[in-house]
Amino acid sequence: MVASSAINFFTNTNSNAPQLHNAYGSMINVLDACLVNGIAIGSISSLTATGTTVTAVFSAAHNLIKHQTILISGATQSEYNGEFKINAVPNTTTITFNVSVAPMTSPATGTISAKLRSLGWEKPFSSVNGSGGGKAAYRSKNTILSSRPYLRVVDELDPSYLATYAKNAKVGIVEDMTDIDTMLGVQAPYDSAAPNKNWMGTGSGTSAFNGWAKWTYAGSIEGYFADSTAPVSGDRPWVLVGNENYFYLFVGMIPTTANYITYGFGNFKSFVNADTSNTFLAATFEYVAANNSIFRSNTTPLGSTAATSKFLILRNYAQTAQYIQANAAACTMGLSSYHSGVNDSIGVYTLTNVAPFFPVFINETVLRGEVPGLYWLLQKRPYSHMQIIEYENEVYMAINTLVSSNNLGQLILKIGGVP
Repeated sequence: MVASSAINFFTNTNSNAPQLHNAYGSMINVLDACLVNGIAIGSISSLTATGTTVTAVFSAAHNLIKHQTILISGATQSEYNGEFKINAVPNTTTITFNVSVAPMTSPATGTISAKLRSLGWEKPFSSVNGSGGGKAAYRSKNTILSSRPYLRVVDELDPSYLATYAKNAKVGIVEDMTDIDTMLGVQAPYDSAAPNKNWMGTGSGTSAFNGWAKWTYAGSIEGYFADSTAPVSGDRPWVLVGNENYFYLFVGMIPTTANYITYGFGNFKSFVNADTSNTFLAATFEYVAANNSIFRSNTTPLGSTAATSKFLILRNYAQTAQYIQANAAACTMGLSSYHSGVNDSIGVYTLTNVAPFFPVFINETVLRGEVPGLYWLLQKRPYSHMQIIEYENEVYMAINTLVSSNNLGQLILKIGGVP
């Protein structure tokens, strides 16, 4: 049986994956690869079948992970071509997966290659900056969604900033667009007194303000730092998990960390009738000068219920056309948890070998909806980083995070079904 492939995940360690450099354009490169284009893994030297189980041997190390979804193409026999969840990774050059119909011919012939399947989003508008980086607008292709606004990303050097500063991609939800710089309808965030507050910097030097909602991807240390402090050199680790409707992006601020800031964008499950604005944005949301030190993790909502952590949504639950900020809330059987995966709030993981996790909700003045595919823990990092958890025919992954200040926590992400 072929496993569900709706969700896919990517990491900087996959072969040919784009890297988050200390350079503008890095964020757009990652989003292009994961959301739109996929990541080419390499050529396959042999493809053999035993019943419906297929073994693929690559000509070089693939750096793939069990449960990732690949696209096979180029086989003469059509049964081998298509998208498949990886069942097993026996070694650095071999994977196995299941096909729906047993191939009549084995081994396969043809010039065969594989890539990690993208999430299937579109990128209808973009621009390139001659000094590096550029702008891009992404959105889901799923026209069944009641809410399908754009994620606008500005990943280029602002005139108010210096190239030696921390690297931030400015992000926001835009209801409609006709080109990369023409935005229509409601935005989040938005200040009518300063319409460009989220997109254009003001001032200069260390007192400059540049952006409001940001995905930072190159800093000087893990947590508490100012943009004006030069980032350390090297590539940053990252993980992206999602499907055609939403995604989460985990970014390490420095090359040597395995503690990630949690960002995200997409459609959430609404509890409100006729909700035509059920799209969330999770970003570092704070308007400060370049020399003001902040904890990026303390102002992002996906791992913390801190007062400064808010989801951004275009409209309130009554659909009033004004962006709102909503709190995160976890269903924790009456227990409260200020952060996810920081404290042993219920028992000890080693006693049961089970660490239960709970849905995360978006709490406005009413309970607005449920965040898809992401869960909070009430035990202190019970799993190893990127550990795969197979539970009740579903598959999850644990991600080590910075959730507030320098607190080290953990989140759980759904990554698919058991093959």
